[in-house]
Amino acid sequence: MRLRIENLHKGFDGEKIIDGLSYSLEGNFFLTILGSSGSGKTTLLRIISGILKPERGTVDVHSERLGFVFQDDRLIPWLTAAQNISIVAPESNPIEFLSFVGLKGQEDKYPSQLSGGMRRRLNIARALAFNPDLILMDEPFGSLDIVIKDRLIDDIQKIWIDRKISVIMVTHDPSEAARLSTDIMLVRDKFSKIESIHLGNPVERSPDEKDKVARDLLSRMKESSSFVQ
Repeated sequence: MRLRIENLHKGFDGEKIIDGLSYSLEGNFFLTILGSSGSGKTTLLRIISGILKPERGTVDVHSERLGFVFQDDRLIPWLTAAQNISIVAPESNPIEFLSFVGLKGQEDKYPSQLSGGMRRRLNIARALAFNPDLILMDEPFGSLDIVIKDRLIDDIQKIWIDRKISVIMVTHDPSEAARLSTDIMLVRDKFSKIESIHLGNPVERSPDEKDKVARDLLSRMKESSSFVQ
């Protein structure tokens, strides 16, 4: 997998969101784009996916099948949980992926019958069932209770290892970044300045090392006023 971003610019209504970003990464990576709310992380993720077009610059992504877990629900309300998976992945077994995210027994329920956290898990199951070689995740653990979140982080890491996919995740939570990332793009000053951090295989980090990384990331975020909203 290869991601190459060169001199990227994007703004809305006269406000610059991304100002001259260049970045590249290769291999079987788990990249976390880390920054405060409103720093443009989601905008970058949507440009990488092709949903948004930049004003200037290029994004080169080598991916044959791209999955996207949106921050907001993109479920089809008149389809059941199982049908929401089957419509994007007809050859998959919806029950397998629903069970994976803790939704076994919910296959015949409609999105309106599921809690916010359950809908978030259904979005993740649907993206995984598509069998992507690259998955983009925008705040994937929002609205999940701590037990489900903890288990899902471990499960997503297992998918990353077993299926050898690459992941680009957006979050404002340094602990999520510390647990999952091979690489971190720490956002500063509307992407005109970024801090590129290479951590290596997260499986090889002990719990104490992950805690240390999370504390260090939080400290770096606090150093810059651009993180204060």
